[in-house]
Amino acid sequence: MAALLATLTMMTPAPAHAQNARKAISREAPAFPSDALDDGVDSGSVKARLSVAADGSVTNVDILEANPKGYFEKAVKRALVRWKYEPGAAETIDALVTFKDR
Repeated sequence: MAALLATLTMMTPAPAHAQNARKAISREAPAFPSDALDDGVDSGSVKARLSVAADGSVTNVDILEANPKGYFEKAVKRALVRWKYEPGAAETIDALVTFKDR
């Protein structure tokens, strides 16, 4: 059985004056969707925007872009809504999730 990989990249840079960027306490990688494999799709990417509450919980995940469309978006939303950050001011964070069947 082939190994499946999901890579997570935070895309929103911290402001120049920030000493410490808000840190993720818990980040679950999304599962590689079986329907993608069934259809011969072995890689893809999803750009998402997370709404992070003051307590560090992710309250919303908006999909900004997906390639190819229709395969990875649900898996990304399910995983990213479970992410947890250190408490701090509410903010939005962009993330790029890439999938690869290796």
